[in-house]
Amino acid sequence: MAIKKIKSGEAQFISEQNFMTAEDAYEGKDPISEEQITVQDVKIDKTIIKKEVTIDVTRQQDRETKQKI
Repeated sequence: MAIKKIKSGEAQFISEQNFMTAEDAYEGKDPISEEQITVQDVKIDKTIIKKEVTIDVTRQQDRETKQKI
């Protein structure tokens, strides 16, 4: 049996991309570079530990834990 660990939360990031004109940038069309995303901070709100579901096994349960920050 396998155990899954699932984390959920929020991330603060900066996205940068170059355009020829301000109008193109507002509309998001015709970029002249690839979008670069930089993650600045990650906040994990909760962590869930799950047993992987097997069809033949009964009484499987999920356990949820809150992570202290």
